Amino acid sequence: MYDLIIIGMGPAGVSAAIYAKRAGLKLLCFDKAMVGGYLNYIDRVDNYAGLYGSSGPDIAFNFLEAINNLDIEVINKEVLSVLDGDVKKVVTKDGEYLAKNIIIATGRIPKKIGIENEDNLRGHGISNCALCDGAFYRNKEVAVLGAGESALQEALYLANICKKVYIIHRRDKLSVIGYNASRVKETGNIEILYEKVIAKLKDKDGILDEIVFTDDSKLKVSALFVYIGFKPITNFLSNLDILTNEGYVLVNQSFETKIKGIYAIGDTIKKDLYQISVAVGEGAVVANKIINSILE
Repeated sequence: MYDLIIIGMGPAGVSAAIYAKRAGLKLLCFDKAMVGGYLNYIDRVDNYAGLYGSSGPDIAFNFLEAINNLDIEVINKEVLSVLDGDVKKVVTKDGEYLAKNIIIATGRIPKKIGIENEDNLRGHGISNCALCDGAFYRNKEVAVLGAGESALQEALYLANICKKVYIIHRRDKLSVIGYNASRVKETGNIEILYEKVIAKLKDKDGILDEIVFTDDSKLKVSALFVYIGFKPITNFLSNLDILTNEGYVLVNQSFETKIKGIYAIGDTIKKDLYQISVAVGEGAVVANKIINSILE
């Protein structure tokens, strides 16, 4: 029986784990991938106080060091479901784990375009991670689909290593203003293609070769990096009736779901600002709420 199980070890989960462990709670954490979550795929972080210009993987490594130094147990397994009751159960393919409290901090994953051939070309010209795959296309022409902050940031990263970067945007102007938007417009090898919607992805010998738009225009590129938003990783919670229609976890101001003892933080919940600093703060708030409830 654990005092607390945390599912997901991105910034929110790591923050909660640090506070819980330091308070002496019996703690167990799950993550099916790497500590740090989506940070491992971000080139540069410029808006986290004290770590300006740090790479995402460097920050993720610092999180991992903190976890190791505190001897926090992290199991690299996928959680299949969470069961409610007087005692909560976290179910994996290898068994069940019991806890008094559970924090959901599984974050989000990039959305797909949703067109034919997309899945076939993933890893063969289609990617959601410029930091991971950009080097494969050094000195080549590539495209970025999307025009939000993530898309602009990744386009700027690619511009440093690729011959040409096209930003594909379905609207007639950028909706993002500020630092990254200004840098994009000032970068000579970045070109924004406005009012363009992808209709087809053509390949040559199983590798992306050409993008065809709904207006029948075409674009020859070696890679397409997709940044059109995110969806929460919450399929394993479908039995609990705590999700919005979009799949986000519904919580109150204390980050507690309608099920007592089950909380959600980080990019798993619907909110106005998805930032590392916000996620870390939420982890601290929830962990301390659970600590106080146990010590009362």
